[in-house]
Amino acid sequence: MKAFTVIELLVSLFIIGVLSLIGIPAFRAFAPNLELNGAARELVSNLRYSQQLSVTEQIKYGIRISTTTREYQLIKYTDPEEIIEMKELPRTLDFYEISDFTNNEIRYNSYGSVEEEGNISLINNKGVILIIEVKSSGFIKINKGD
Repeated sequence: MKAFTVIELLVSLFIIGVLSLIGIPAFRAFAPNLELNGAARELVSNLRYSQQLSVTEQIKYGIRISTTTREYQLIKYTDPEEIIEMKELPRTLDFYEISDFTNNEIRYNSYGSVEEEGNISLINNKGVILIIEVKSSGFIKINKGD
């Protein structure tokens, strides 16, 4: 007869348990950084999306950041102004610093360049910082903070 014995089953369950005990704390240590990277990539994606809309529709679009509510909005700058989409950062993340943007707004013109260049810094609950650089040409880059 071909079957597992009780001893073989218990040994395999023990091995799975040990691997889980090792893997779960390691995952918890990396999870905040993964969440920070994901939120930064999503913000960059939304910045590029607003840039693309500005070029294709020949209307100003941009992102407005609210540091008090930890959210940002994709804005269509028409009369009246239209909020296209709202995004909120995960609870473990916050905007650390927003520099060189008037009213915390990144505005794209119809050529795909921004009106003002600057930086957006995100921080997680472990103190890790990512800086999103927005150049005047519209180029966007993510850098590690200090």
